Amino acid sequence: MNRTAHIAGAAALSLLAACSGPSSAEIEKYSEACVDFYKEKRAKFTDQVEYRKYWKKEGKIVVSLAVKDSKWSSSYTEGLCVVDLEEGTLQIPALFDRARWSK
Repeated sequence: MNRTAHIAGAAALSLLAACSGPSSAEIEKYSEACVDFYKEKRAKFTDQVEYRKYWKKEGKIVVSLAVKDSKWSSSYTEGLCVVDLEEGTLQIPALFDRARWSK
């Protein structure tokens, strides 16, 4: 099941991102929004969720997240969050849709 949320100020941010690609400040904002959204919708209460990296695919920004059992854990599972600047939404791809957004 896909999870979607709207992000604030998407219209202004999409204009900036469309011109030159996202700035480091924009990526920081998107990654923080994705971490919070993932924690709210998918993570267990005890999971630690951290930003790893991002890439662009199909005109959207895909944020890779490390989901760990604890902050001391060295192993993690990857979570994905798709940022659609045109629609102003965040989405966590469903299990069968992950391949579409993988790098």
